[in-house]
This record gives sequence, structure tokens and C-alpha cells, in this order.
Amino acid sequence: MRWMVAGLLGGLAGGVATSVAMKGGRQAGLLHDTLDRRGEDWLDRMAGTRRRLGEAGTTLLEQSGHGMASLAFGAGYGALRAQLPHGSPALLGTAYGAGLYAVGIAGIAPRLGITEGERRAGPALAAQRLGMHVLFGLATALVAEAAHARLSASDR
Repeated sequence: MRWMVAGLLGGLAGGVATSVAMKGGRQAGLLHDTLDRRGEDWLDRMAGTRRRLGEAGTTLLEQSGHGMASLAFGAGYGALRAQLPHGSPALLGTAYGAGLYAVGIAGIAPRLGITEGERRAGPALAAQRLGMHVLFGLATALVAEAAHARLSASDR
């Protein structure tokens, strides 16, 4: 149970880290086509959210979904970590983030129409997307590790 709670906290931190990185990257001119913007565009195409909720409402809806996904994926990391307690958190987190990218962005997102597919996106955009997922996995793992240590210490 401790790993599940730790994973949730890690996922929350990982989601915040990627949101901050995407926003900062856009403002610095380093990132141009981020997944949060793709998500907002997709929500608008599917449900007319910009017309109904405005730009701020669409952003809030997308970020809420991103937050829920981050919590769910954090819980998944916690479950995985419980099964692999002796592995390196940095290595496991990096692999977990890359796996989320492979399944979610390279696999599912193009089928839903959120992205154009990684071949069409090109290597630079695909690397950006992979990098954001690796950042998520790594942040999730490191925060979950610290949270688990604190939770375990409080049981003593």
C-alpha cells in the first residue's frame, strides 16, 4: 500500500514537472507542438470545448485530464516498483516513461487522432515527446522513492 501512495505522489509530481517543462519550453521557443496543446485541440474537435468553455476552460479541462492520467500512471509506477523493489529507481522510472510514450503516444494517440503518428511527426518532435515522457517517469520514480522512504520511516 505504501508504494501505491508513494506512486500517486510521484505521479502528481511527474505531471506537474512535465506541465511546467512544456509551458517553459513553449515560452522559451524551444518547444512548439506540445502534447498539451494537441490535447486541447483534440478536445475542441471532439466536443467544441473552445466555443462552449473558452480557451481557459479548454486548458483547464485538458490539464485536469492530464492530472488524472498522471495520478493513474503514478499508481501504476507504484505497483511496478512494489514488484521490483531492488531495481534502480532512475532506471526504472526512465524505462517506465519510455514505455508510456511507446504505448500512449506512438501507439494509441494517433489512432484517436490526437497526434499524427511519430513517423509523420519526424525525429525532432518524436524526441521531444519521448523526452517529456522520460521526464515524467524519472520525476515520478524519484519522488515516489522519497515518499516511500518517508512513509516507511513513519511506520517505525
